Amino acid sequence: MNDLQQIRLWDDWDDINLSTPERRIERLEILLCQKVHKGEDISECLQVLEYLKNRTTQQKLESVFFRQVQSKLTFNLWQIIGQATLIFLVAIPCCFAMYKIATSSISNNSSSELFLGKQLSKNTLPHSKKHHR
Repeated sequence: MNDLQQIRLWDDWDDINLSTPERRIERLEILLCQKVHKGEDISECLQVLEYLKNRTTQQKLESVFFRQVQSKLTFNLWQIIGQATLIFLVAIPCCFAMYKIATSSISNNSSSELFLGKQLSKNTLPHSKKHHR
């Protein structure tokens, strides 16, 4: 028996799976072979087959392109998150250091004012006592 005779005819639609482009191409190739075997015109089949093959290639290229774009966007997002985290980690100690400097200068000012106040009172008391004698 001939290979083409073993292949089911295109008219048997019940069991034909056309869910993927590859399956459609496969079935179209079978139809093309059947038409050639019968001596029928195959020009339309060739056009559709070419279209399906180009479409499948285009879909695969689009898939690769979108994966690359998604990968780049993900990388950029993580880079932005990393930079923001780094800025946060640097800003917190800086703010804490500025707070410490501000609070220490306030306490130093109050201590020095107390110290200067005591020094002034010590210096002024003997002078005032000497003048009263």
